[in-house]
Amino acid sequence: MPSTLKEAIDSLKALQKQIEQVKKVSDELLGKYKGIIPAEKTSTEFIKGLRGSLFGKVRG
Repeated sequence: MPSTLKEAIDSLKALQKQIEQVKKVSDELLGKYKGIIPAEKTSTEFIKGLRGSLFGKVRG
């Protein structure tokens, strides 16, 4: 089935528009939890502290 160059370009433009409309999770979460982690700790240290404080207290 022959197709024209214009049809091919239109198809590519339609695909490109679909890709641009997808929301990125990272953009939505960026800055959402700002201020939760204390300035004197890294995120890894903060998470380790949380896990350590809940160990044995949570039952599934």
